[in-house]
Amino acid sequence: MSGAGRPTPPFDRLADELVVDIMAMSDAELLAEVEAEGLNAEDEADRIRTIISTATAQSGKSRLQAARAEIDRASGTGRGQVHQLPLRDRAAVLARFANDDTKLKSRLTMAARNGQGITEKEMDDILADLRELGAIDEDGNPI
Repeated sequence: MSGAGRPTPPFDRLADELVVDIMAMSDAELLAEVEAEGLNAEDEADRIRTIISTATAQSGKSRLQAARAEIDRASGTGRGQVHQLPLRDRAAVLARFANDDTKLKSRLTMAARNGQGITEKEMDDILADLRELGAIDEDGNPI
């Protein structure tokens, strides 16, 4: 069986059996098998090391890509790409929503009443909220 109650494909079962057979061989038997095939044991060992190193590197790259994709997916429910827009464009997205949303407008003007304009972090937090609520897409466009 291969995970979650699914049967192991025939090719995988064959590969597993071959590995078991190879692992059960003594060094002398393995060397004799390689020589019987007309191969050089050192060259074959180097070739196998290269295959394993390449597979390990590709596996690592695949895991890294999957992790990056997961981070991108997770950030898509939060800030997405909208926080990467230029400050002027982010402010325009907020202004568009502030004109239609009195609560958001008061949030923006409360910061101004304290003698300061809205900070970039506050702007990004509000944009993240709008993104998370599904009001805007990753680029700040209304949905």
